[in-house]
Amino acid sequence: MSDETSELYVLGKISGYYGVKGWVKIYSYTQPRENIVCYKALKIKLGRGQWQYVRLDSGKAHGKGVVAHFDGYDNREIAAGLIGAELAIYRSEFKRASKNEYYWADLIGLTAINLEDIELGQVKRLIETAENDVLIISPAQKEDSKVEILIPFVLEHYVKKVDLQANTITVDWPVSWNESE
Repeated sequence: MSDETSELYVLGKISGYYGVKGWVKIYSYTQPRENIVCYKALKIKLGRGQWQYVRLDSGKAHGKGVVAHFDGYDNREIAAGLIGAELAIYRSEFKRASKNEYYWADLIGLTAINLEDIELGQVKRLIETAENDVLIISPAQKEDSKVEILIPFVLEHYVKKVDLQANTITVDWPVSWNESE
């Protein structure tokens, strides 16, 4: 699959100005936040929703956020057109994850199976909490239900195995915890 036909993943959004020399503030979705500046060639969605490449020539963590400068955007007036634009890369451009580290994008869609080999459902999304990330599972048996299963993403405790090749995630989560009364 070529990059042009693969899916883009949004890493952040330009949220405001930073100074008068074209620098902008970025609300980064990466962890840690400053990882977004590791990608020098980003896709940016401007105006009518067309994605185009933009080159990041400098960026850094600043306070609780990230500031950056893009090639060719050398003053505040020119950078004004970037405010609100999303920044993305192709999946093939992600840096390789370390052992027992996973990108959320890779976990979404996995089938959750418990230790009794019972299918609980599919990972629909994840949320970040102060303690740990949480898997949001759409139950297999209740497809029309609005009830979701929330499982803490704690490796070796609740999450026993992530198998990206088999498209499964094995969890220590009894079916009885999912039944509503």
